[in-house]
Amino acid sequence: MRVLIVAGGTGGHIYPALALTTYLEQHYPATHILWIIGKKGLEQRILSGTGIDFKKINACSLPRKFSWRWIKFGWGIVISLFQSFLIFLQFKPDVIIGMGSFHSYPVMITAFFFRIPSLICEQNVFPSLTNRSLSKYVSRIAISFPQTKDLLPFSTWKKISLTGNPIRNSIITATKQEGLRKLGLKKDKFTLLFFGGSQGAHHLNQVAIETVKLLKKDGIGEKLQFIFVTGECDWKFVSKSISKIEVSAKIFPFFPQIHYAYAVANLVISRSGATTIAEITARGIPAILIPYPSATDKHQLKNAQILEKVGAARIISEDKITPQKLRDTIEELILDKNLILKMSEKSKELGRKDATQRVAKIVRSLVVQKL
Repeated sequence: MRVLIVAGGTGGHIYPALALTTYLEQHYPATHILWIIGKKGLEQRILSGTGIDFKKINACSLPRKFSWRWIKFGWGIVISLFQSFLIFLQFKPDVIIGMGSFHSYPVMITAFFFRIPSLICEQNVFPSLTNRSLSKYVSRIAISFPQTKDLLPFSTWKKISLTGNPIRNSIITATKQEGLRKLGLKKDKFTLLFFGGSQGAHHLNQVAIETVKLLKKDGIGEKLQFIFVTGECDWKFVSKSISKIEVSAKIFPFFPQIHYAYAVANLVISRSGATTIAEITARGIPAILIPYPSATDKHQLKNAQILEKVGAARIISEDKITPQKLRDTIEELILDKNLILKMSEKSKELGRKDATQRVAKIVRSLVVQKL
């Protein structure tokens, strides 16, 4: 089975693809997998050391306003179609999987003309422009939220399967004991995980530092321990600031072993990207979500609203978040054990632990149908 996976742009597209790659290699040993990625450094940094083969294409994101970037975008599509054609001739894929980033468009269109079975995966509640554009040209569509179906053309509904968003098996299997040992944390303290997503979030880091100061001042800081995943740019700044507050904290610029952080976290304060949502609900972790306001189509807000509606999370908008407001919300949840337990239960109800397996079955069925 020769599988071509298109992923890139952000961790929200890359990590589900990694989870799927690992599952396919483990359960179908004869599988040969090739990735197509863009030219951002993030893709290569995440893939380095994985042993995954990849090719690059020149696709760039669609400009949302009229500018000279349209010329660059159009030329990038033309070049990417040609690059995809050459990759197909060399690799001869049996099936092609697009993870929703803009890189998927030229590759999946080429697959349509080559009549190669294809699958697109939509991680967010609101489907990306790329996936909306491709929905009529692919063989199958995997969605993570039932609400997504109504946002895609009616003519595509027969292709749609509700699978959930693929996550790494380690996210599910990591134990609290393992996490405490790996991170050097104490089992009798309440653990807060501040997580800005795959690329960090400077404003959240600033608010988090001031919030920790307030928690320490309130006398509750001694009962807490903190994990920060800051992004590379803010690591030194956050490390220096937190060291002055003198609280128990582990600070990472980038944490590939995030499963250990999830395993020990009692509460997550983060953005609401699709992969983060999939991971925290698989673990059943209560969350305070601060959606990224500039996310395309406000997709992070729409993701967060699904959790808030069922009582699995609280939302604080970017323009309203202050250290005082975040402190008050954290203290409310810490002090009300019944509330945070209920949030955990609601979060777990939303989780789809078998998402990776479900998507892999669709991939396999497309190959079998081709044969």
